[in-house]
Amino acid sequence: MASRKKKSKQNAVQMVAGVATMGMPAPVQKVASSKVGSLLFLAAAVVAIATGAITISFSGGLPSVKVNEARAQELRQQAEAQARMAIGRIAEERRTQGGVR
Repeated sequence: MASRKKKSKQNAVQMVAGVATMGMPAPVQKVASSKVGSLLFLAAAVVAIATGAITISFSGGLPSVKVNEARAQELRQQAEAQARMAIGRIAEERRTQGGVR
């Protein structure tokens, strides 16, 4: 008799991530509903809400999600600037160490 692969149970975070990504392509849904992917998805959502890039409002008991594109663009520019600074610091450290790790 062929052995059947057990499907692992999904936790609540995985289920929420799966529902939240319903309209997205299948590979994105698969990653977002995995154990690690769901935690990353939840963390990214919390950060987006906390920074004001995404707002959630309730009307008649139904949630409405809106993306603040100007704020999201501002956050992207800040992240890019921080990444450039980090790359510059790493390059400077390598130069001062003579390229030796």
